[in-house]
Amino acid sequence: MCPNKKLTPISLSFSVDDFITYQGNQVFSPSFPEPNELCWHCPDELGCGTFKRIKIRPGFDLWLSDCSFYRDIHFNDYNVPATIQFSFTLSCNYYVRFNGCKDIQQFYGEYQAIGFHNAPCSYCKIMHDIPMRYVSLTLTRDAFISCFEEYMKNMPALIHRVMKMDTGSGFLYKSAITPSIREVMQQIIDYPHNGLTRKIFMESKALELLSLLLHQISDCPPKCDGCPLMHPHDKKQIQGVRDLLINNLDTPPSLKELARSAGMSHPKLNRCFKQVYGMTVFQYLRLERLNKAKNMLQKDGYSVTETALEVGYDSVSHFSQAYKRQFGTSPSSSLKVA
Repeated sequence: MCPNKKLTPISLSFSVDDFITYQGNQVFSPSFPEPNELCWHCPDELGCGTFKRIKIRPGFDLWLSDCSFYRDIHFNDYNVPATIQFSFTLSCNYYVRFNGCKDIQQFYGEYQAIGFHNAPCSYCKIMHDIPMRYVSLTLTRDAFISCFEEYMKNMPALIHRVMKMDTGSGFLYKSAITPSIREVMQQIIDYPHNGLTRKIFMESKALELLSLLLHQISDCPPKCDGCPLMHPHDKKQIQGVRDLLINNLDTPPSLKELARSAGMSHPKLNRCFKQVYGMTVFQYLRLERLNKAKNMLQKDGYSVTETALEVGYDSVSHFSQAYKRQFGTSPSSSLKVA
């Protein structure tokens, strides 16, 4: 674990070949744990942790980040190839502006996103206070078509929009991470084996993540944000509403109370919340309750009844039905084995 300290901000440069360069010509130290993997180690003077790039197929990479910085990071140069990015983030706090966008976008906390920016990044700042923990899939458009050529006509509208993007244009769609996607992420992060089994496992799980996300967005309209339309104050209020829900899963505030805390009307609250997290307030509440319940059953040794009450269900029967709909199995089958 990184020690708790903060140093003065530092400027870095990013490129695909050198990854991150700082103080002239110093770079993050690379290693090659597997033939198809490259791992960069954060220098001790900047922070701790690693960034990994795993080659799945030509033009198709899986990125893993688990890194904390001691100081705020400013990127002077941040040029990356035009790729479709499927990002699944557990924690982060950074700001970015792409050429062609007027506003700076903040990426904070836990989310999943589909992005395409065929333009250089004109501003990027990573804050020191939150670890960068994510799983990300990057595919060139040619690689995506190569993987799914026979299914392209049936792809969700969001994907068709990305495929039609012109040079210099951008696209971003964000939503909340679902429990099923979080589970696959954890399997990728925790996988202990090396060699051929690791290569096969990582490719299968990368495709599983894509499958889950494509299924989730299958009914989404093609309208998404090239640049954010929500006022920064409204976004901050929505993040506060999410925190209220997370901290009060057993006795959540009513929609009226949440709207009052955010200083918004009911319709605006739901509209803004869905824009940020990809679902309504109480859809999000339900997912977080069930995800907490799964952890309690599998890791903490709670009984089904204790778990149901702890996450706010008055009826064990209703809890069991909701749990099975979400995870495809009963709560009792998830109980921790002594």
